[in-house]
Amino acid sequence: MPVGRTITRHNRAVGEFEELVLQAVPAIEALIPADPAAELGRYEPRQWTDGRRHGTPAQRALDDFPGPTAERLLGALELGVARLTLTAPAETVAGLRPLPNGSSFSIVSFMGQSALKTPVTMVAAVHPGAIELITERVRTTATLLDLSGVTGDETAVAARHGAAHLALAVAVSAAVLNRLGTPTSKDPLAIVGIAIGVTALLLPDIPKPPAYARALLQKRRDEYRGSSWQTSVPVSGHEFVFVEEPSHSQADFTATGLVAAVDTGFAVRTGVEEGRVPVSVQVVLEVPGEPDVAHWDEVAEVSFTAVDGDARLGHGGMPPWPGDFRVRVSARGRDGDDDESHELLIWPAPHAEPLVHKKTDRVGHRLRGEPEPEREVAPEAALRWLATLLGEAATVTVITGLDVDDVVDDFEDDSVAVEIDGGVIVVEDNNYVGSNQEVLERLSRNGKAASHYWNVNAVTQLSFARGGVLVSSEEPWEEVDFGDDPEVAAALDGLDFADWRHLNAKGITAVVRFTGVELPREDLTAAIEELY
Repeated sequence: MPVGRTITRHNRAVGEFEELVLQAVPAIEALIPADPAAELGRYEPRQWTDGRRHGTPAQRALDDFPGPTAERLLGALELGVARLTLTAPAETVAGLRPLPNGSSFSIVSFMGQSALKTPVTMVAAVHPGAIELITERVRTTATLLDLSGVTGDETAVAARHGAAHLALAVAVSAAVLNRLGTPTSKDPLAIVGIAIGVTALLLPDIPKPPAYARALLQKRRDEYRGSSWQTSVPVSGHEFVFVEEPSHSQADFTATGLVAAVDTGFAVRTGVEEGRVPVSVQVVLEVPGEPDVAHWDEVAEVSFTAVDGDARLGHGGMPPWPGDFRVRVSARGRDGDDDESHELLIWPAPHAEPLVHKKTDRVGHRLRGEPEPEREVAPEAALRWLATLLGEAATVTVITGLDVDDVVDDFEDDSVAVEIDGGVIVVEDNNYVGSNQEVLERLSRNGKAASHYWNVNAVTQLSFARGGVLVSSEEPWEEVDFGDDPEVAAALDGLDFADWRHLNAKGITAVVRFTGVELPREDLTAAIEELY
């Protein structure tokens, strides 16, 4: 037979096959429920790297596809597929043959395995190449599906996308397997299972209908209720930006000394020139109340315009719509005397003039053209190193009038005692013996004892004892009353517990003041590093 005639006959068979399955698609699609169809339409497979996985690509895709969704699709399609009489032209399956008589194979079925997997595996074993042929026929015929006119919300468009392509895969699978004509190939579970696997394999790479992008954006807008997140952002040239596109406008910080609107977003002026700074972000949809400025050095706000919306900063982003917004920026540590960090509060609002709520750092005054303020060194600054070294849970106890041998029996193994001039300091790693009233009273029998305890949940306890009697023990906050003992009052003088920054350094400072000792940094650091 001439080659040209063979090619023509094959092409005619392919065309007949495509027409056959496309005519069957609407009736099959009508059987598929919207919810699992939408899940299929949105489906994105996991990324596997295990080279030991077996089976055809479609079998592996079926293995990865969510079992409950596959079961729902099977339940909807099984009876209808059993009645399908679609049969592919003989030429389209001419290369497929069952295993020769006498061939043997084994199928292992596992408890809890999907009802679809074994029938699909049987087809792969009895009809080698059949699943690959179905996959290729679906891949080529899918280009003929026209979903350009699909409309509706995101669920409706995703459901049409999933249902139409699954229906096509079912039609192709049924036509090919019915032509093979064996009990194995005509099993409805095999037909549906192969169709789901092929669809799950191919659909993530097939473009969704044109209406999907608009529908998805509208869904995100309708469902958006605000957002909050924490991140670390890159700093370049003393600023970081929150914009939709790289800005060509130069940020002018003279109005606020902290934040300025730029094209498609805003820029924040930092103290560090290069590197990264921690930033917490909150987006709300209502106008917020007055800012809490106690914990910040500078607080200012400006208006800016989102051109398209959805600008990203770290792993979070702006609302997915354009419009006018307001951002309130709070900053601390820009002068380099503290750890720098920033907080952003964003909400939709008409354009308004820049507003400065608090201005105390030198960077802000310099940018606004104002005389730089004199800033006093915080009383706890000298002991921040110890609080940082001890981390998120510890107790620091200082005792006078006793030596190391007198105190070690009161503490447990997770502690270290260092003798200092006039007494002993005991540091506990993630324990709180030193905050116990009986222990402190016993340790103060020849003088004074004081402790500061904190844990990972930000629970703290600051305690003072003298002459075997507990003088005061409270959690140090702004409104807590430690009593009227003059030595306790002197220990607390100037320590701002309303500002939670460096709270543990403040507590340690009060302990050191009350006991009147000096802490040897080098010896204490070495002992703590050995403990940890």
